[in-house]
Amino acid sequence: MIKNTIFLFVVLAVVFVVYLPSYLQMQDLRGRNETAEKRIHDLEAENAKFAEERARLKNDPEYFEKVARARMGLIKEGEVIYKVVPPGGKTPEPVEEVKKPDPAKVAAKKKILKKTSKKKIKDVKNTAEKKKVSVQD
Repeated sequence: MIKNTIFLFVVLAVVFVVYLPSYLQMQDLRGRNETAEKRIHDLEAENAKFAEERARLKNDPEYFEKVARARMGLIKEGEVIYKVVPPGGKTPEPVEEVKKPDPAKVAAKKKILKKTSKKKIKDVKNTAEKKKVSVQD
């Protein structure tokens, strides 16, 4: 009886020692996989949000103007910016009138921007394909 108990204990100890590292490694890999899947899901949602924003900027001139004014501080030609000063506050310096940009410089900047954005999109797609392949392996 004692021999059977000792034998059973030794067999269980061997099984435990042999399979424990593999089990722990598998649990670690599952955790990493869940984290990676969550990150992928978050990035896909963010990508969809940016695609929607891009489409809206392309197709809605009013929204484009709103964004240009709010984020970039752009104004239309001939407009004057007024700053409202709270009572008792300092008076701001006068705002300079905006000059009309040189059409040749604007066209050159658009051309450069178009080339660089195409290159960046291509680089991002290549990187995404490489990551997709490495994740599937």
